[in-house]
Amino acid sequence: MALTYTYPDAYLQQFCTEDREDRATADVLVMAGARTFSADWTERLVIVQTYILACMENQADNEDLFTAKLKTYRSQLQLLLPQAVAAADAEADVGGAGVALFTIPLERA
Repeated sequence: MALTYTYPDAYLQQFCTEDREDRATADVLVMAGARTFSADWTERLVIVQTYILACMENQADNEDLFTAKLKTYRSQLQLLLPQAVAAADAEADVGGAGVALFTIPLERA
């Protein structure tokens, strides 16, 4: 079985395994909670989370490249996650869930 997504980080690409991608996908589902992220947002988040897992599992000390990349990708996840949540919430409201279903006529006495 092959990886689902393409990993553009040339250095970390070799550390992106099917197992890590599966765990990252499960993590993203947990991050979503009751929401459903679009395929685009899911892909972005899974890629970043896969990188985070790869860095966490391969770092040897506090000064290596994995540690630096881990910091970068955690920061990126902190920026992407709220955007994905907002997009999912907006998508859920498109169906009219955010619009009142009933109206009450106002009349003067």
